[in-house]
Amino acid sequence: MLAHRELELLTNAIRRNPRDAELLMYMLNRREAVDSSQIEGTHTGFDGLLIHEIEAGTEDEITDSDASATLNYVRAFMMGSREVEARSQAALDLNLIRNLHTRLMAGQSQYAPGQWRDRQNYIGLRMETARYIPPPPGEVPRLMDDLLGLLQYEPDGVAVSSILLRAAIAHVQFEAIHPFLDGNGRTGRLLLPLMLKAEGKPPIHLASFLKLRQQEYYDALLQVQTRLEWEPWICLFLESVIASCRHTTQLLDDMRAIHQRWQSLLTQQGKRRHATIWKVGGLLLGQPVVTINLIARRLGVTFPAANDAVTELVALDILRPATQQRRHRVFHAHEVMNVLYSGLDAVIEDVGRHTNINT
Repeated sequence: MLAHRELELLTNAIRRNPRDAELLMYMLNRREAVDSSQIEGTHTGFDGLLIHEIEAGTEDEITDSDASATLNYVRAFMMGSREVEARSQAALDLNLIRNLHTRLMAGQSQYAPGQWRDRQNYIGLRMETARYIPPPPGEVPRLMDDLLGLLQYEPDGVAVSSILLRAAIAHVQFEAIHPFLDGNGRTGRLLLPLMLKAEGKPPIHLASFLKLRQQEYYDALLQVQTRLEWEPWICLFLESVIASCRHTTQLLDDMRAIHQRWQSLLTQQGKRRHATIWKVGGLLLGQPVVTINLIARRLGVTFPAANDAVTELVALDILRPATQQRRHRVFHAHEVMNVLYSGLDAVIEDVGRHTNINT
């Protein structure tokens, strides 16, 4: 299957470039949080999330419910990722799902974070005209127990179900159950990279590509849930997997090229190799939105040293001041920001046009 081959190619690329991959995945986790949250109607962008994350818990934090909800997504994934690293597939249990939801919906007690719903929900403005009505609340525990068989799958020695097929089916099943009062879409999409990670695969993030085909995504889920028509969803899912793998592989090359270009520029400028400015260049590959305080803290240097490095990087157009007027100025590594979102439409369109997917 093409999707499995692309996943294997990405796996090999990550093994060849572990440090670059770690920095890239840090950013992709946050892009995923932004795009998955925007599917549900939030408006925080990638740079807005990174700024909010930098300022969270400080005197500079500004109340922003959308940014807080998006940051909760990051924190939920990080928690889930740690659990999977510690316990592998055994971590994919119902407690993990409830804990993901608890982190995701932190501060929104009206939605009973971490608790199965106790009343009927629906997708639409009113139940009478709802696009989809999930099972009654009394059925949720039984149905979630059934879902556990996909999450903690064990081959029976006769037929082996691939991780991609299981992830696609599990996502539909979770969204059909809709076990929580709210936050089901985001929780369901959080499970996808965690299932892949538990299988030893790269935790690719699919929300960016599902968001590009959002109406098709909704329609494909509905076709399975109401008509048991699987093909549109399986095709969309696998095309998103292929697109994500190809784009991530390209990003690894792009990030390496950017870093090499920066290093050449610093060499031409005669910057000493042990100077702070070289360290900042490496930091920006995984943290393209920074403040001087953040640089000083992350690199363990003084504020004046960080400030001097930023001044030089701005002069070289490696960093640019953000437009937001804040007490502590924010700077963007614009080249990194640009490649992170460049080519998303093109890659998913190319996959959709030229790929013949066999499930």
